[in-house]
This record gives sequence, C-alpha cells and structure tokens, in this order.
Amino acid sequence: MSNVVLPTVGLPGEVRDEIIRHAQEGKPEEVCGILWGKDWIVTRLVRGKNVAEERFENYEVDPETLLLQFDFEEQGEEMMGIYHSHPESEAYPSATDTWNAHYPKSLYFICSLENEDAPVLRAFCLTPHSVELDWIALTTERRFYETRPGLFALYLSEDDYGVDALANLPTSAGRPLYVVFSEEDGSPEQGDGRVVTVEELPIEIVS
Repeated sequence: MSNVVLPTVGLPGEVRDEIIRHAQEGKPEEVCGILWGKDWIVTRLVRGKNVAEERFENYEVDPETLLLQFDFEEQGEEMMGIYHSHPESEAYPSATDTWNAHYPKSLYFICSLENEDAPVLRAFCLTPHSVELDWIALTTERRFYETRPGLFALYLSEDDYGVDALANLPTSAGRPLYVVFSEEDGSPEQGDGRVVTVEELPIEIVS
C-alpha cells in the first residue's frame, strides 16, 4: 500500500440504500450501475444493466449507461464511480473485477450480500500499471489460479514483495495487487496481462 493518504468518499445515505436495494433485488445475479459526483462526493446513482455472460459471478455495465458519463461532464460532474454487487462473497475486488476495471479515474464500489442481514459497501481505487513482464518466468516462480476459463491470476498481499519476476514494477505499484493474464493458444506469453493495485477508500455517509 502506498503512503499517500486517500480521500474520504462522501456518500449520501439514500444512494447507499439504493445500491443495497438494487443488489438485493438482483440476487442471485450481480447488479451494476454508475455514480455521479464531484470533489469526492457522490451526488446520484444510475442503475445499469449487467450484460455479462456469467451474471451470477461477473458484471459488465451496459454501454448505454456508460455513455451517460458525457452527460455528467456537460453538467459539471463526472462518472465518479461504478458499483456492482457480490451476492455470495465479501466486498473486495476479485481478480476478474481488476481485469475488467478499465476506468482508472473512477472508483469501484462493491456491495456484498454475503451476510444478508448486514450488507457491506466498500469503495476502491483499482489502478492499472503499464509494465512488460516475463510471464513465463512469473508463472514459473509463483502459482497462478484460474479465476475464469482462460483467465489466470495471482494476488499479492501488502507484505508480499518477494517476487523476482516483478522487480521491474514501478514504485507506484504498491501492495496489495493482482497480476492477471488471459491465456491465448495455450501459452501466457501470447496473452494479454494486467497488474492492478487495490487501494480502499473510507466512506462517510452524508446527508
């Protein structure tokens, strides 16, 4: 984790409640949507459609909803966040979540219904890093797991710096982080890969 002090996200209580309600209504599938905001304060929510093929354990916000970000900008706001639910797991980014995180300027909110009587909502920065990696050396040094068919991941906790094949990562790539690659033609060296740092931001409920 970096030494940068992360800002607190201001989240109106009614927006938090709407995210939880949307998650509960969509269970057992994952739901998703986007959040308007400015200066680290969320102003409103737009429900989206989950157009992922495997909606029980993955999400993809529909293009029509994502295009609304341009309307936000015309009104002096921005697409401050993207939210989705984890119907059966904790409110923490999965390897697939980091693979699909293509909006580094947006926050990622996750609502967990693992405990249906006590929903949990958390916010994260998911920051990708451009780096050339020796995937063969990396997969030889560390054991990856298959998070989706053809998609393999490695999670490194905050105190795990003992990976020789990641020695060329920029200093900004702190821990924890995911290393994820898509295998093509049976070989990781032919596939696409991502290194994504996970940082949690505190949430303050505002009126």
